[in-house]
Amino acid sequence: MNSSTHLPQLHYTSAAPGPDGSGFRFTAVSETVPANLLREIEQLVGYEPPRDAPSRPSASELGLFPAAFTHSTLSDGSRLLCRSVYTGADYSGRYGNFHAHAIWLPGDEPVPSGLLPVELWESPSWSRGTPDGGRPEPLTALPPGRRMDRPGLTAFAAARAERLPAFLADVRALFAAPDAPQLIVVERDAHHIMQWIALASAVLPRELADRLTFTSYTRRPLQARQQIVGIFPDADFTFSGGADHRYRVHDSTGGASGPAREDGWASVAARVWTAGLPKLFTAAEKLPPEGADGGPFDHGRLAAVAAAECVALDSAGRAAAARWATRHGPAHDAEFWGPLLATLAEGGDPRTSEEWLAFGPLAAQLGRMADHAATASLKEELLGTLASVGRAPLDLVLALLDLADALSVETTGVLPLLAERASAALLGAQSSHSAQSSPGAASSPGAASAHSAASADEDPAAVAAALGRHPGIRGAVLGELDLAAASGDPVRLAAVVRGAMPDVDLTDTPHLRMGEAAGRRPPGDDDPVRAFHALVAEAGHAYKGRPAVLRTAYRLAWAERPITPGQARFLLNQLPPDWLASSGIERRVTEAALAAPARDPDAPELAADLLRYTTGALEPRTRSALSLLALAGQIADGRATPGFTEQSVALCRMTTPLEPAIAERIGGAIAGTLLSPQPPPGELEQLARSGDPDLLGAYLAMARGDTVLGRLRTSPSYVAACFFHWSSGPGLNSAWERTRTTLLADVLRPVVRRLPPEAVAEVVRHLERPGGRWARDFQEWNRPGRIARLGGRLLGRKPPETPPGPGSPGTTAPGEERRR
Repeated sequence: MNSSTHLPQLHYTSAAPGPDGSGFRFTAVSETVPANLLREIEQLVGYEPPRDAPSRPSASELGLFPAAFTHSTLSDGSRLLCRSVYTGADYSGRYGNFHAHAIWLPGDEPVPSGLLPVELWESPSWSRGTPDGGRPEPLTALPPGRRMDRPGLTAFAAARAERLPAFLADVRALFAAPDAPQLIVVERDAHHIMQWIALASAVLPRELADRLTFTSYTRRPLQARQQIVGIFPDADFTFSGGADHRYRVHDSTGGASGPAREDGWASVAARVWTAGLPKLFTAAEKLPPEGADGGPFDHGRLAAVAAAECVALDSAGRAAAARWATRHGPAHDAEFWGPLLATLAEGGDPRTSEEWLAFGPLAAQLGRMADHAATASLKEELLGTLASVGRAPLDLVLALLDLADALSVETTGVLPLLAERASAALLGAQSSHSAQSSPGAASSPGAASAHSAASADEDPAAVAAALGRHPGIRGAVLGELDLAAASGDPVRLAAVVRGAMPDVDLTDTPHLRMGEAAGRRPPGDDDPVRAFHALVAEAGHAYKGRPAVLRTAYRLAWAERPITPGQARFLLNQLPPDWLASSGIERRVTEAALAAPARDPDAPELAADLLRYTTGALEPRTRSALSLLALAGQIADGRATPGFTEQSVALCRMTTPLEPAIAERIGGAIAGTLLSPQPPPGELEQLARSGDPDLLGAYLAMARGDTVLGRLRTSPSYVAACFFHWSSGPGLNSAWERTRTTLLADVLRPVVRRLPPEAVAEVVRHLERPGGRWARDFQEWNRPGRIARLGGRLLGRKPPETPPGPGSPGTTAPGEERRR
């Protein structure tokens, strides 16, 4: 549309009866406005006054009613600019009338005079009434309104600074998707609403600002079609806060607003506005974006232009400016670099990891400003950050270190911490690389915490390069890794070190040396004792006997396998006792003894060795268990001194709970000895008198076994001895009473009933030798049908004086005369 063409116009109000009717209707329409759009336009030009407005306003009060200035897109793609104002009473004297003056822009026609829609707010070209004759007056241009200027908008932006970033973030989102939520702006003045819209239009690229639809006022926002909808607090709209997919609310009157979006571009744009420099939005559009996909809302270029104009930015903005300057800054001169670097160096709010990382590539440029006043605070912040890099990712640590070098910042005081972090980064890179074959990879906190597979390969090279530049850190890193090897995986750590530093000397890192040696161990080498001694020797003479070195050698030699009692005996007899105690190997050896299977041949001797060589005080229960285990071996071998049963019973009572394998071993050793053809005298009496259910149970179980049953079937003297022992001591205690009656009834009697008469007669002859009642009691016991009665009369009764227990020293069992 050229400047000589008349603009298509429409007027709408409540008018007196005429050819087109009466009431609200179009009172003047240009011929070029399509008739089929009038119904749609009529829905956009209406006006309802605020609820608290006077119902019968005076002429002076009419100026207080808000104007509804609207920019809308019609269904055919054309646009409508309209200003609707309240006019009070209509031709009939009835209040509620308004007048709408609209301009229709067909197709892609821009606003005349190269203006943006927002600039026509309060243009003098808007009419408050229908022109005479019912025909729009010719209009070829629209001068802008005079109330909207840069100082006023800057002051308004400063007054709304707290909400401005959230508003601009939502403005940006309007063009991200066709179904983006509308923006509801709540103010008490339509001019303030138009100032919000002017702020939005200024930050948008011109082609988007030209298409931004809005209304400065409506009482029914839910019926509005525009992107930005202005309302007063008394509008027909209720919002209690929170998120809503239909609209985003920004209330400056004390009501609830929606949650703010995190948007770096919007944050920078808000700071540009509050600095009064909207020209920077246009300047930024002329620069290349930070990345290939930067688009019209590129964060970096706007931040860089703002920083070059000394606009104070937050940390995210400074980081974006630094990234853009790294990529595109070399094309600019010193007049650009100087203010930009000074702004970045001066900072403001606390710097984030993202910002420090972005500064890394600018280290050389910042270094040239080392004596600049602006870098004084940067150096101080850098030292503070270096002192707290314990959990920082590797790339941040290295960026900080290089920046410190460029600015000549002394880092001696923080070298140990830097070395610790570099070690952790090196280990993290190796873990990330190894985890590619297993699910689940750990992540580190911070902006650069996620390491990809590619970065895992790059990290060792970055560490090696940094260690090459800083020998002090290299030595400290080796110390850190050696310390980590002492409690971690020495083989893996040694491989990490060799991968990053192939020629490094490991003389002073014994754990890494052992890890490297263990990595060379042949797969078929299955002698952990020999491997242990070889690893201790590999650590070096200076470290021989150190507890940590011994522990690492032990872990490498046995890996996940438990040490056997036989291997434990070798270590116990080959290492000095103080080495064993201080290194914790003594504890492992003790555990091997206590956890040994009941039939392990080395466990009793290992227990005896521990009791003999242990330097420290054993825990009482542990000492009792080891003593019981050693005693079980002596009983089984026939080396135990008399009284071993009583000693065993006492130790069992002191060792609670008792390891099942030791309980099985001691029970089996005592039972096997007492059920042998020639048991030691007095021991069975001690077992019977103890009433120990576990030992008596083991005795009963062995008596039921094939070995004892075989002897009973083939040896009348053994039958006589068993009858003698199992008939003795009635009434000693309930446990022995149950045991002996069970032995007589369930073990001995079935065997005797199957013996031939001559064997039974021989049993009787053996029982006659001690004298007394034994032969007669046996015959009574063996008579058919007499067992139940005799069990109560003979075997269960108590004589006038309590008889000695079975196998007591005062009695001689038949069949045992030869041994004595």
